[in-house]
Amino acid sequence: MKNKNERLSNEIKVLRKENLKMKRLLSQKRSEETSTADTTPMTSPTKLFIDNVSPTAKRRATKRLLNKKENLPRGSLSKLRKKLGINLSNNYNPPSSTPSTLQKDIEEFLLHDDVTKQAPDKKKQLHGKQIRYLLNHLSTIHQRFMTETGNNCHYSTFTRYIPDYVLKPSIDDWGTCLCIVCLNPQLKLEKLQRIKFLYPVLKALLPDGLTDITDLVTDEIKTKDFLDNLVKLEDEQFNITYTEWTKKKNYKSNVPVSIKTTLTSSISDFITKFSKEINDLVSHIDRVRQQFRAAKQARQMATEQEDTITIQLDWSENFKLKQARQEKGE
Repeated sequence: MKNKNERLSNEIKVLRKENLKMKRLLSQKRSEETSTADTTPMTSPTKLFIDNVSPTAKRRATKRLLNKKENLPRGSLSKLRKKLGINLSNNYNPPSSTPSTLQKDIEEFLLHDDVTKQAPDKKKQLHGKQIRYLLNHLSTIHQRFMTETGNNCHYSTFTRYIPDYVLKPSIDDWGTCLCIVCLNPQLKLEKLQRIKFLYPVLKALLPDGLTDITDLVTDEIKTKDFLDNLVKLEDEQFNITYTEWTKKKNYKSNVPVSIKTTLTSSISDFITKFSKEINDLVSHIDRVRQQFRAAKQARQMATEQEDTITIQLDWSENFKLKQARQEKGE
């Protein structure tokens, strides 16, 4: 029995040695494979997350850390810089709040009385400044700004710098018609937007967020789609009451003048008239843009030729304005 135990003990020792030898061989083989393989160092999850955060979010986070820099644990600045590439050693300088030259030019241009009109009600103020109403569509005013100032800024930039107290007038804000071709389709669009919740068919056909008719007619594809949708309303059976500017004779004038009138008609007649007005407005805006381009070219020629001048004229159809009466206290 004793001899058997000794033999078993010796066999176990031999097996252990062989097992240890095999482990060494496997370990050596793995190390050789690792050294020859083309491997990329693993990126930490935190670094991976930071690299996929938007630049704006990174700037916001950096600003917050800068505000707390004095309270961060010792060594945090070094670790943030080495591991995440965020440098908090430099002082953060916020962007200047001083208006740019372009912004000043746009604001000064919009204060012209032939571009915007001050609200006659002195109580109509916004942030301490009296409200002013635009006298034309923004796209037209933008074209005029470029013509008169020579500043070829993009339309989106121009609209971004419009002061908040310069507003588009509502239907009842004016007592005179500035342009029938421009105002009548705008009035009809606003009417449809107001009643679309009463008629599901209108809600389904009218684009969401469409408040300015020029946003529609300056895009050929949108205009076509909108007109196609309007045609679908011609078979509807309901009446609509709306306001529009019409030409009527006035005993004080030798020619017809524009008067705001309230009408009631079938939706079919309304759509027919509205569609025609949209097509007229498309052509009208195109002509206006061509006129401003021609005016800009003429002004440029006047600066280059001593014997050339340019004169730009504007006029109002109705000389007796509601605003003028109110401002005079009549």
